[in-house]
Amino acid sequence: MLRFVFQIQSGHFPEPPGIEDDLSDSYAARKIALGMRADLAKDIVAGRTGDSEWRLDVLDNFGKPVFRVRLLAESLEEAAGFKTGTSAETPALG
Repeated sequence: MLRFVFQIQSGHFPEPPGIEDDLSDSYAARKIALGMRADLAKDIVAGRTGDSEWRLDVLDNFGKPVFRVRLLAESLEEAAGFKTGTSAETPALG
């Protein structure tokens, strides 16, 4: 059995402590990380989180990253300069 640490980050700061687990290999760690990603996505969609950017790092027992999952939720309308709250979406003029 190998020890893996699952470190979740919200924004730029890690949320200590990481979750440790003894697993058979890195494939098993990846499978768990993807399941955790699904739970994070549910929280973001449900509006239970203030941040829209998350990262989950899977580290081996030496602290070396072996797998990373990133999740980003952002409004493309606002990023593209569209006004919100109007009857028809039109590009914002400078």
